[in-house]
Amino acid sequence: MSSTFDGNPFADPEGANPFSDPSVTQHTAAAQKGLEDYNPFADEASGGGARKAAPEPTPSAPEPIVPKPAPPPAYEPAQLPPPGSQPATLDPGPVTYGEQFPGEAEPIVSREEEPQLPPPPGPAKSAVTAETPLTPAQQLELQLKEKNFPPCLRSKGCPIKPCFYHNIKLEIPQDRQKFVRLLYFYWYYIMFTLFFNFIASLAIFGNNSDTDNGVNFGFAILWFVAFVPCSFWCWYWCAYNAFKTDSSMRFMFFFFVFFFQFVSCAINAVGIPRSGAAGMINSLSAGKGVIIIGMISFCLWTVGAIISALLLIQIHRFYRTSGYSVAKAQTEAGTAIAKNEGVRNAVVAGVTSTAAP
Repeated sequence: MSSTFDGNPFADPEGANPFSDPSVTQHTAAAQKGLEDYNPFADEASGGGARKAAPEPTPSAPEPIVPKPAPPPAYEPAQLPPPGSQPATLDPGPVTYGEQFPGEAEPIVSREEEPQLPPPPGPAKSAVTAETPLTPAQQLELQLKEKNFPPCLRSKGCPIKPCFYHNIKLEIPQDRQKFVRLLYFYWYYIMFTLFFNFIASLAIFGNNSDTDNGVNFGFAILWFVAFVPCSFWCWYWCAYNAFKTDSSMRFMFFFFVFFFQFVSCAINAVGIPRSGAAGMINSLSAGKGVIIIGMISFCLWTVGAIISALLLIQIHRFYRTSGYSVAKAQTEAGTAIAKNEGVRNAVVAGVTSTAAP
């Protein structure tokens, strides 16, 4: 021990270096090469010798096998269907929209359950709208349609029975009842005016019994007796049925007759002698005793003319804005004439007589 370390300091240092052993140097050299080339089991085959043999290379990982893409199919031209044949259609089957989107908060409504839009508005054909439901008594009355007008003839002891069934609430559409009621009240006003005209003409004739006043009083009686039922039948009942049945022909007839009603009120307000009207001229020439009664009659006729003009304008405006026309009235008139049994029999008889030798 002392001979080793106490020798020549300039001697070979490898002789005293403890790390010069071959096993140590082999392991240090393997560590310098890297972990990827180190194989601790390489020296076991040589029986623990000098272990100077180089380590065997580790086998590399096999390359991945990439499948080759399949070749595209061969192109074939489309076959056209023969001429005259119908193309095939696919039946998609029943579609249930509620099951297509289960995550929706609200299911989609099917086409059968979609709300249907209301039809466009047109002339009303029914008498009563859905806003005014009928009671069982009103339904029974509408089915029976027992004649109830004039109401004064409904008493049991009266030998004359009512002639018309009159019910504005049940037979006239709700949006047109105001026109019919105004005409109905105006007819009562004309009836009262004719009655007061008769009283005024009687007073004028009693104050001055000349021929002109006598003729005027006679015509006043005639107008009262004739114009009350004629005004009801010619223009009020015609308007009632026109609003009830949407008849353009009845509207045209109403306009024609009601215009003469306006002219009649205007002429009676003037009071032409021997005309049957206690108007302004007959009242002023009657004398101081009855002039007040005559002027009241003049005022009644004047107001009647103004009301008739206003009603005529309003109903004509409704007629123009509701789709009625003269052409429609002519068509209805032709249809009514063609359906008339008497007209058809007359035409058949005329054709038969013409064709006979």
